[in-house]
Amino acid sequence: MQRQGFLGIDVSKDTFTVAFLIVAPLSGEILHEHIETLPYDRTGWHRFLTAWAAFHADHWWVGLEASGPYSALLEAHLTRLDRPDVSLHRLSPSQVRDFAKSRSRRRTKTDRLDARTIALFLRQQLTVQALPAPLQDHTPLRTLAHLDQHLAQELTRTQNQVRQLLHFLFPELERAYARFPKALRTLLRHFPSAQAIAQAAPEALAQVLPPRHRLDLAALQALAQTSFGLHDPTRTQALQLLLDRWTLLDHLRAQCFALLRQAVRRRYPQAWDILTAIPGIGPRLAALFLALVGDLHRFPNPKALVAYAGLDVTLYQSGRFQGRRRLSKRGDPLLRHVLYLMAVTLTRHTRRFAHAFTHHRQKGRAVRETFVILSRKALVMCYHLLRRVIHFQDIPEPVPAQSL
Repeated sequence: MQRQGFLGIDVSKDTFTVAFLIVAPLSGEILHEHIETLPYDRTGWHRFLTAWAAFHADHWWVGLEASGPYSALLEAHLTRLDRPDVSLHRLSPSQVRDFAKSRSRRRTKTDRLDARTIALFLRQQLTVQALPAPLQDHTPLRTLAHLDQHLAQELTRTQNQVRQLLHFLFPELERAYARFPKALRTLLRHFPSAQAIAQAAPEALAQVLPPRHRLDLAALQALAQTSFGLHDPTRTQALQLLLDRWTLLDHLRAQCFALLRQAVRRRYPQAWDILTAIPGIGPRLAALFLALVGDLHRFPNPKALVAYAGLDVTLYQSGRFQGRRRLSKRGDPLLRHVLYLMAVTLTRHTRRFAHAFTHHRQKGRAVRETFVILSRKALVMCYHLLRRVIHFQDIPEPVPAQSL
């Protein structure tokens, strides 16, 4: 008789608890059960492997709750076991919690009960064929993608703080430049106020700048001489520190993106070529998309990918009441942000998406709502292009009628 093995793992900071269940596939009877709490270190890992080897099953379903950094290390160790008889699944904590409530209304909660509940949840989800897809080892790419986004947010925050300080020290400069080129930031690093620039000799200003720059130093100094800003030693020092931070974040983000781009191109070379050939899709959007989505072959159809991105529509209806249709917004918010940016740039660079944008706007949809719809369209398009290994084809331009 074949045996099914279910392994539930409850992870905490210093320990992890494992629950082994050996189940008869036809009757669903639990033939053997064992629960053990182990230290979250190398010794505990070897004890876990030793305990696991004592149980025999034809196939194992292993489940961990998604608990951020605490479960990531154990997931990586389990993924690298490379056992064909093991399926590793990351489970939603809210689904496991709802399953536990459906089995008992008691509020007792222990690590041992949680591990056993995860194992029972795996058995139940396997029975109704609702287990999530097995984990794949593309988590490092997701980590780099989120780090790139975090650095971008920190850079934006730093830029806003620089502008706020310049509104006191040199407000005319803050209004005159939509972007601050590197040469201007270098100048402000040495002369961090309107008064400092106005009193400096032209040769001193030119000396701190690179040989090739596009700043009009004469106009800049004239603007500083009539500035309404005031010189404040504390604020100038703060501005210099923020400019140093700006330079550091620029450097770190460039390094992060270089690593992400190299890793994505090495892992998905064919998909990279197809995405970057689409007008408007540059290396950054392509790298972020592939890092966050992973291998598209793990999604059986476009609807599964749309649901993974949280762009599927939900409806709450009861009797005569019918609520508004809303996006589920499950999954990674960064992926939806990347898809939104893809929809915007595809609308600007392709006739296909420009026509779709015009169509939805003429139907009375708002601009933001239209771009959300086009985000879903872009996601489905990428799914078909990458799964079928074909290149994007835009709507051809209309041929002008020749006059007779």
